[in-house]
Amino acid sequence: MGSDRCGTLACKAVATGLALMWVTAILGTATAQSVPPPLPGPSPGARAAAVIDPAVEERFKRQDDVIRQLLDQNRKLSDQLQNVTRRLDGATVPAANTSAARTGDGSPPRTDTSNEGGAGARDNPPERELDPGSNRPAPADGSPPRSDSSREGGAGARDNPPETVPTPGRPLAKLPAKVSIGPGFVVETEDEEFQLQFHDQTQIESRIYQQGGMKPVASGFWVPRERLIFNGRLTKPIEYEGSVEAAYGTLNLLNAFITWHPDDRFLLKGGRFKVPFGYEYYAISNVDLLQPERSLFGTNFGFNRMPGGMAYGQLLDKRLDYAAGIFNGPRNQTVEYNSDKDFIAYLNARPFEKSESLPFLHFLNMGGSVDTGSQNNPVVPQALRTSVSQTANSNLALVAPAWLNFNNNVTETGQRTLWSLHLAYYYKGFSLYGEWQSGFTDYAKLNSPNKTHLPIDGWYLASGYFLTGEHVNRRSQVKPLHKFDLRKGKRGMGAIELEARYSQLTLGREVFTNGLADANLWANSAYTIDIGLNWYLNEYVKIYLDWQHSEFNQPVTFAPGRFQRTSDLFWIKGQVYF
Repeated sequence: MGSDRCGTLACKAVATGLALMWVTAILGTATAQSVPPPLPGPSPGARAAAVIDPAVEERFKRQDDVIRQLLDQNRKLSDQLQNVTRRLDGATVPAANTSAARTGDGSPPRTDTSNEGGAGARDNPPERELDPGSNRPAPADGSPPRSDSSREGGAGARDNPPETVPTPGRPLAKLPAKVSIGPGFVVETEDEEFQLQFHDQTQIESRIYQQGGMKPVASGFWVPRERLIFNGRLTKPIEYEGSVEAAYGTLNLLNAFITWHPDDRFLLKGGRFKVPFGYEYYAISNVDLLQPERSLFGTNFGFNRMPGGMAYGQLLDKRLDYAAGIFNGPRNQTVEYNSDKDFIAYLNARPFEKSESLPFLHFLNMGGSVDTGSQNNPVVPQALRTSVSQTANSNLALVAPAWLNFNNNVTETGQRTLWSLHLAYYYKGFSLYGEWQSGFTDYAKLNSPNKTHLPIDGWYLASGYFLTGEHVNRRSQVKPLHKFDLRKGKRGMGAIELEARYSQLTLGREVFTNGLADANLWANSAYTIDIGLNWYLNEYVKIYLDWQHSEFNQPVTFAPGRFQRTSDLFWIKGQVYF
């Protein structure tokens, strides 16, 4: 309505101006014709003294009055025209600004222009005005507006991220959704077809080494894991996860996969995810471990995550867990170095889970796993350590001392075959699980045709018991019977669990005799003993208090010119998983 009115005023102003110009031109012509030309005759002084005809003088006065009236009217029309112009600008600009400032979260438009953060900071990316005649933001580079809808780049590609401004007459749909909190934030549609979850895992730790003078390792504080996890469903059969991890000062991709989940008996997963090797690694999340980190074999020869594809599920009334897949092969790395792939498989059975006559054996687990494939990879980790989850992170050299370090000219080249057998038992508040892990890996020195068939052998046994009465049927998130609280009427101490573990790992002497490592600096066998307790303040917060004693079969260097046969670590780790 305002725009139509402004348009009418503008038309009137323009028409009046044209009429004024036409009248002025006519009057100017008439005036020029009414004034007689000067006559030759007397000198200027005589003409000045001459008497002017009163009729002519009266006509001049009338013409002057008309001209003054026209000039006044012209000024008034000019003011009206300027007012109309301002009103037209005012009717157009706010509508464009309002649409340009509209955001996906419905926040009010920003009027600031600074480029940096803090008070008055501009939105990032900066707001863009609407393209004239469209609800589509005009490109920031001045190029023609986009009208296509494809998802990828090239000709006809859609803006990324997708626009949030609805098509005129078609408002954004408001889907009925359910929201829940704990664990994590969960949003899903009423029919549960679509779901989005967000979870956070934060770990902070203090490492206090009894041995002083270590270099470069020193006692201190660290952040071993900070994980942001997004997962959910894209309709019920299709699930997804994307997560990132910051660990000891580096940021990396953790998981990125899609799962087809038609039935619990058969699922297909593709992307980057945990490989199914080893009970301690595959069946137990790091937040549910009895000790702050995994055993010696798991921390040094565990497979971590790999890109690949896997089929898995539960059979026999969920008493048999299986998984089998094809993966790239390089451990603790995201890059593949050859065309050969690894086959990795896992099996776990609970044969007495449904037994009525043997209830104390309901949660007895037994099984194993296997890996085989041909490798041509850098050695990761290059150094073996006792108390850190191994990756390619160079900062690990500052966190924990090494007890064996492969030479810089060594690669993992040739066949690798590893296997494990496990046993796990849970009854009331008692946890007990152990595993034997063995196999061999081929190594070689650069530019050498000779390969070393290196045997690897390890095992561990871990146990835990809740003093506060909580029961477990597997290692998973623990909900204390009485969460920690100091408020009157709500006082509780949380859950307290005693824990202990013995772990051992041995490499064949070929690691020294074939020149893969320096026997004067390192050991080829180590064992650790962990003793401590876990304090669960509530189901989301856990504190590890652990003492770890390590021994090596021969002295290892821990500082330039200094050696040790044992190492002792007092370990405090705080954890939040929500």
